[in-house]
Amino acid sequence: MRKSWNRPKYDRPLLCLLLLFGLLTLSVTSSSAAAPPIPQQQLDIAFDLQGHRLSGTSRITIPAQTAATISLAGLKVTTLQVNDLSLQAAEQLIISPAPKEQQVAISFHKTYADDQADGLNGLIGPNGIALTGLWHPRLDSLCRHELTAAIPKQFTAISEAEEINSTVAGNIRIVHFRFDHPLEGLNFVAGPYVVEQEPIGPGQTLYSYFFAEDKELAAEYRKKALAYLKRYQELIGPYPYQRFSIVENRLPTGYAMPTFTLLGQAVVRLPFITETSLGHEVLHSWFGNAVDVDPAQGNWCEGLTTYLADQAFAAEAGAGAAFRKQQLITYQSYVGADSTMAITDFSGAGSHLSSENKAARAVGYEKTSMVFHMLRREIGNPAFHAGLRDFYAIFRHRQAGWQNLAASFNKNAGRDLAPFFSQWLNRPDLPRLQITATPLTEKEGQLELALTIKQLQEKPYRLRLPLDIVTAKDKERFEVSLTENETKLKIRLADYPLRVVGDPDYDLMRALAPKELPPTWARFLGARERLALVPEGEARHLYAPLIELLAAMDCPIKGANEATDKDLADKAVLFLGADSRLARSIFAGQPQPGTGFALEVRENPLAPGQIAVLIASASAAETAAAAPKLAHYGKYSTLHFNQGRIERKTIAETDQGMHLTIDTPPMGVALPQALSFVAIMEQLADRRVVYVGESHTRYEDHLLQLRVIRALFAQNPKLAIGMEMFSREAQPVLDRYVAGELSEREFLKQSGYFSKWGFDYRLYREIINFARLHHLPIVALNQEKEIVSKVFKEGVSSLTAEEIAKLPTDRDLALPGYRARIAEVFAMHSQKDGGPEQLNSFFQAQALWDETMAESVTSFLNANPESRMVMLAGQGHTDKATAIPPRVARRLPTISQAVILNSEGGELEQAEADYLIFYKSVELPPAALLGVMLANTPEGPLVEGLSEKSKAGAAGIQAKDVILALDEEPVATIDDLKIIMLGKETGKSVTVRIKRKSGFWFKQEEILSIPVRL
Repeated sequence: MRKSWNRPKYDRPLLCLLLLFGLLTLSVTSSSAAAPPIPQQQLDIAFDLQGHRLSGTSRITIPAQTAATISLAGLKVTTLQVNDLSLQAAEQLIISPAPKEQQVAISFHKTYADDQADGLNGLIGPNGIALTGLWHPRLDSLCRHELTAAIPKQFTAISEAEEINSTVAGNIRIVHFRFDHPLEGLNFVAGPYVVEQEPIGPGQTLYSYFFAEDKELAAEYRKKALAYLKRYQELIGPYPYQRFSIVENRLPTGYAMPTFTLLGQAVVRLPFITETSLGHEVLHSWFGNAVDVDPAQGNWCEGLTTYLADQAFAAEAGAGAAFRKQQLITYQSYVGADSTMAITDFSGAGSHLSSENKAARAVGYEKTSMVFHMLRREIGNPAFHAGLRDFYAIFRHRQAGWQNLAASFNKNAGRDLAPFFSQWLNRPDLPRLQITATPLTEKEGQLELALTIKQLQEKPYRLRLPLDIVTAKDKERFEVSLTENETKLKIRLADYPLRVVGDPDYDLMRALAPKELPPTWARFLGARERLALVPEGEARHLYAPLIELLAAMDCPIKGANEATDKDLADKAVLFLGADSRLARSIFAGQPQPGTGFALEVRENPLAPGQIAVLIASASAAETAAAAPKLAHYGKYSTLHFNQGRIERKTIAETDQGMHLTIDTPPMGVALPQALSFVAIMEQLADRRVVYVGESHTRYEDHLLQLRVIRALFAQNPKLAIGMEMFSREAQPVLDRYVAGELSEREFLKQSGYFSKWGFDYRLYREIINFARLHHLPIVALNQEKEIVSKVFKEGVSSLTAEEIAKLPTDRDLALPGYRARIAEVFAMHSQKDGGPEQLNSFFQAQALWDETMAESVTSFLNANPESRMVMLAGQGHTDKATAIPPRVARRLPTISQAVILNSEGGELEQAEADYLIFYKSVELPPAALLGVMLANTPEGPLVEGLSEKSKAGAAGIQAKDVILALDEEPVATIDDLKIIMLGKETGKSVTVRIKRKSGFWFKQEEILSIPVRL
């Protein structure tokens, strides 16, 4: 990172010693005779290390007709004179233009915090001196500097310099620097270094300044630095200085100054720095130092350096696409869609660890780097590299801006690149692309694929979109020119395309599709709306250091016991402790770490596009050790620290490029390999749970269920039948019926079958009769209908404490693919105005069904370890990837399961089932029906209406009649009537006794018996 003068840094405690005053002179010559005169500053400095104190004098010469502003911020000024006139010191001194040269004399000192490094400016102590901030009077323009200083004899010093000479007088070393170019300000570093050197080229030398404890690292750093210097000389042009130094710092810095780079001791010791950051800092010698940034046009050098160093290194290692994808992820994590910051607004950013700088850095580093990548693709390698060399040759040791850079590329590309630079430098938005396709068509013996590519942002960009067409055997790369909001194209193909992948190598700066964007810690750090949920009581103490950090980030904090699902519906959320009621109701129970500190980031299932962070810690000490490290690991999805040391870090896998599925080849079965039903049942002999999915009204599905039950019962009579059709409060009634203690009518009435389930009982009658005959347990699996209905209408937060107690504590809403599948169902069944809140309620209601039934299955199996179960439920609940089976497996990790479906002749995903049975279609004989619409009343079922071909209506029954009996069997409720009708047959007659009111105001009543032919 190029050295910036307004960047915060982090300090460490150091001891100090007293240094005597000495002299260091930095002479400066004009770089161009034609250049206008600029201010000059001569600095004399000394150190009292025991007092953590810098003392100095500054003599500034301001040319005639030149205005200047001198910053004295952070300095204690003891004397201030302008043209020999004494003035009162202030943080800023403004010098107006005058006909003659003006002189400013300042005496000052600066004291650093005792026993700790100053987080803004550096440190002074017996282990070293590092002055890299606002430590001397600074002008608001470029200035030539002369510096005098003294250091201990055992120290060596470095600053911006072409030559460094030193002399020793007693215990003091006097060091002389020479530098030929104006600067914004000086940096000064000194310490007990081991200095080594080797030649770069004629008249140029490479130095390493390493502390004795790290001196064995210096040779490798010099070797790598030489390779980088050679690389960039060949790519850009001659190295611009006579010397380059790699300097170790006690502070955790990573800066590039003219003639040297300053790397923190902790940074230097990292094994990957020579392969990554070192090359970046060396490159700043060309761009950022030799060619300085014109602040009026925005900062181009950080993005260019990132592209020519970091991204280039990744590309050479075969990871260019992954690097660029990570740049887009970082940008999207920190820069909101409503951001107004364009590249030309980026002037610089401080530490990458500071959350305040993240968005600006994403623009200046990530986005700008991608712009140079797109530029290289736009004009080609020869023109791009020629443009770099031309730009450097013209502006070496000068300031330059975007206009100058663009001019060099225009010249070497041989065309006007204004449209390219205008859209990417001045617009704060990103392209948001969407690819759709119409069904494949056959045309003239070939397949024709028709695609539509939309730019969803308000104003289109000019883009070159790489597009892969992937077939079963090959893929073909196309490049599509996009200039409008909508682009249509047709592509002739010889083979069926499986999918289209847009921008597979991340060559465009664009918004990522949801399936490309992994859940990462950075997405919480950069979220506009976020919430941290903290535990109460002693558990809160575990996370105290992290709670302080969150408060410093201005992150809203709420007690985990106070929060509801509605608090999660529109924001990124962080759970401190994954065992709160709310966390477990969304992500199920997460194991707590036996040791260390764990962080896991997932998609927030109640807020698509937002993330949820689950944090668990074994102790307050582990939290305190890990919390300061988290800023370094924003790109990861999971982290595990042990005593502050990272032990595991992963990034969740996501799509590479914008994927669009075009054709799913039909599946088939090789008939010679098809299994008989008997063979399938033999394969299921060791499965503890066998799911047989159903479409509720398909009779053949229920016949298949009974056939499977019979086969498994023959294998092992210790078999239970789990049924979705009954909620758990009906279990005592089921037990009594299977035991023979209730008649069918009593069972149906007491279980509330018709009011709670409602489908034709004849579909399930023989399954239940088989269980009754053989005394097989029937397990009621489902949740109470009223609770699920309440969740659907009002959400989980509407439930009472008594109702919540009936829910499974652990519910997993984050199963991959689950929300997408439920959203499709919701879209098919909901009203057009069904919004996100309604979808969330529907989603939680569905999950409540699945989790309750999974809990019921596992409760029975745990209580009956020798039993197996056949589980009967709708196909949506038996999906083996997202429904009940994985939830049972979560509770019983070693369980063996299988899913059977009856073929319906449609498409089937392999993830849905293990076996597909081809059972012939069978129709259930028509049910005997009266053809009336009823409502329960205290008097009996009230006829509210009659169907078009109502048998009852044809016999004379009318609306408003109340049914009292059927064939002399009393009828008090609709369920009574349905139970009686189960025993009736079509074509036979029944007698319906009704009560009918007539006369004025319906005051007269009569009881009628009406025969009805069914």
